[in-house]
Amino acid sequence: MAATVLIRRLTGAGPTLTDITSINTRANAEDAHTTAGTSNSILVPSAGTNYSYWVTTRLDVTAITAGTVNNIKWYTDGANNLGTGVTMKMNTASSYVQATGTAGTSGTQLTTGNHAGLAGAPTDAFAFTSGSPKSVSGTTSSVSSTFADMVVYQIEVGTTAAAGATGSETLTWQYDDTSS
Repeated sequence: MAATVLIRRLTGAGPTLTDITSINTRANAEDAHTTAGTSNSILVPSAGTNYSYWVTTRLDVTAITAGTVNNIKWYTDGANNLGTGVTMKMNTASSYVQATGTAGTSGTQLTTGNHAGLAGAPTDAFAFTSGSPKSVSGTTSSVSSTFADMVVYQIEVGTTAAAGATGSETLTWQYDDTSS
């Protein structure tokens, strides 16, 4: 029997873990999971850059029999469909740090100075594709609350962005499952 692996979004001080495996999750100017909420969208700035609150995701094995989940990868389709003036940066993190900012306006920029758990400076998320995915450290052979490093990403909105909703993106987690 194959392992049951969920994708969790971590928010808040706790943190709260929300199953986002088969649903949308929106990066807004708030530290909360939402599938379509627009009450705290990221505003187009008159100067500089505004940011989403960073989005923290992590895998969770809820069932496994006599096997291992490992060789974890994360990637995009390689094409930025968010629109002119909008980018997405990401990196892995070994520890959770709650996202901060000014709700309804902008999150705090995702940097190693603002997020001590990051593996390094965030880079363009669209550089990671199925042919060249981001490796994520971690392995488990038992049911766990969550395991492996986290993937943390953030949307950046510049002055040339258009007002309104951006395009959507598909972000993919991949792993080996030897229990199947």
